[in-house]
Amino acid sequence: MTHNPTRPRIVVGVSHSPTAITALRWALEEARLRGAQILPVHAWQWSGQHRASYAPMGTWRSHEEEYAAARERARGVVAGHPACLEPVVAHGPPAQVLLRHCQDAEMLVLGIRRPEPGVPVTATPVVVACVMGARCPVVVVSCGAAPEPAVRPRPAGLTGVATG
Repeated sequence: MTHNPTRPRIVVGVSHSPTAITALRWALEEARLRGAQILPVHAWQWSGQHRASYAPMGTWRSHEEEYAAARERARGVVAGHPACLEPVVAHGPPAQVLLRHCQDAEMLVLGIRRPEPGVPVTATPVVVACVMGARCPVVVVSCGAAPEPAVRPRPAGLTGVATG
């Protein structure tokens, strides 16, 4: 899809994880309802800076190789979804990358793993940082151990809420 600045934009954090796939599915449906386009964002960090000097050289990948692999993973996740723009693959800590790219978005959608039944859901540091730092609403979609609900939840809004 080509970027259209007049259409609302939903940013979704993508990776190859099941939580990111669930978040993307939710965002795709929300984009359809809102007539929005989706900007998939994948953050990555080069592993070479954390390698032990004694690690076998054959296991090392260059910065460029890791970037290319991250780009291909992100493209693979969004392939076949026409509402998605070309994925942004940005180097840096995930929360910083996501916050930078959702500055003018209508919403940010993230996935979180639901633990086994009876165990409370715990937000990851990335989710907490995005919820606390985003200028737009953040929707956190859970996936995992518990069955998916038959009805897709709508994000809570402030419509009709009295403040004071």
